[in-house]
Amino acid sequence: MLFVLAMPSSHHQGLIWIFRDQPRLAFDLLESVFGLELPQLTAFAERRGELDRFAPCLGDTGELRPDLALSAEVDPRALEHDELAHSRAAPEGAALLIEVQGRVDRQKRFRIWVYWALLAERLERATNVLIIPLNDTVARWARKLNELERPPRETLLVLDRQNMPRVVSDTLARERPHFAMLSAMIHGAHGDSEVFVVGMRAALAFADERRWRYASSLVSVLSETERARILGELTMRERYELTEAELRSGAYHNGIAKGKLEGKREVLRTIFELRGFPVAETLSDRIQACTDTGRLERWIARAKTAPDAATALASL
Repeated sequence: MLFVLAMPSSHHQGLIWIFRDQPRLAFDLLESVFGLELPQLTAFAERRGELDRFAPCLGDTGELRPDLALSAEVDPRALEHDELAHSRAAPEGAALLIEVQGRVDRQKRFRIWVYWALLAERLERATNVLIIPLNDTVARWARKLNELERPPRETLLVLDRQNMPRVVSDTLARERPHFAMLSAMIHGAHGDSEVFVVGMRAALAFADERRWRYASSLVSVLSETERARILGELTMRERYELTEAELRSGAYHNGIAKGKLEGKREVLRTIFELRGFPVAETLSDRIQACTDTGRLERWIARAKTAPDAATALASL
């Protein structure tokens, strides 16, 4: 059994990476999920630095700063075909604060409006707040934040499994991988294996360092029970890549030592299975008895090219 430590920090960071790498996605969601009418936008950018100058008054800890601040400008090409554009004020761009929230935070209820006011003032843009809760309890709390103001506001939006579209099409995931991974991180955390598998495939399709960054973040949303169930829905190649993602993830490496050893043993067994190598009982016992992570890593490296299991496990 592979130990997987589901750490909120990895889940949290994975969601931020998605929007940081693809800021346009956040504004697309404002229209497609929340029904906001936005002008045609371009020049999407991260603007969190605009608020860093206020750190002395906000408190000098990252915990009291927003996770992400984004902006977008009106696409000038849209104005070229607008005959009324010159007879009225130029349309604004848009700004968005994103907060990934793992717990109910009484202070955040008030702090969030400080973020909102400062960013709107700095950028002179219509500004929304998007909260992405990591569990249903936080989602219920976040949805009440607008109502607690007098008068109630409509500026704060909540994105969770109630309104985030489920991406279950590999074709759509190939076209919009960040959208698919976002869907997988939100729905996968609640045991939706169909969405998770599609999102994981989208992550593993990247050819650069984002492949393991996204995959390890996705792994962190799974409980041990959900992981075991989802493994049965993957191809052998995908199972191997998922286990590799666990080995590379920060969540995994912060796990207990026993879990690390068992993870390496499973990688080794998966490689043998993937290559069609039968593993004799004596070899299986040898793998299980090994408590040297260095040796297991050498066996894993040799298993990828060895002609059979016995050769891979031969004395070095």
